[in-house]
Amino acid sequence: MNKLEKHIRENREQFDAFEPSDGHMERFRARLHPVRVSIVSRIPYGLKAAVVLLLVAISSVLIYEQGKRLYVSHRQPVNEILPGDFGEAQVYYTSLIREKYSEINRLDVSDPEGKEILMKELTEVDQMFKSLMRDLKTNPSDERILSAMINHYQLKLEVMGQIIDQLQKANQTNSTIKSHEETDI
Repeated sequence: MNKLEKHIRENREQFDAFEPSDGHMERFRARLHPVRVSIVSRIPYGLKAAVVLLLVAISSVLIYEQGKRLYVSHRQPVNEILPGDFGEAQVYYTSLIREKYSEINRLDVSDPEGKEILMKELTEVDQMFKSLMRDLKTNPSDERILSAMINHYQLKLEVMGQIIDQLQKANQTNSTIKSHEETDI
């Protein structure tokens, strides 16, 4: 036995007289069961930023490719012969015109004959556009034809907007007349 061990055994009661300080058991348990640090907090900030940038880059490429596919699928075959920005303008206006057509078709009209007459007028306007297309094929670099085509699109959108307004007003008038007829009875 060495001196230290002998001294501890002889003075054991003096060593057992002191109690551990407050909170000793909690600190002891905390050391036994350390709090698990999540994997995300162990990753350095530079690596986190790199992952975010990679995800942004991949999503940007995917969105670009999807948009390109969508643009190509909605493009008219004429776009290939049209110069510059007119192809983009044509896609823009044709999509707006499609929306207006679907809005007109959604409206419930009490006078289907009137609606049919309006739709025939729109097809006549389209006939004028077809003649412009023929002119464009014969002379693809003529700016006046391109300008006339854009004006045609703008005019058609205005006319379709007026048609929608008129149909909505007619529906409101018919619904108020019907409600007055029902209350009079």
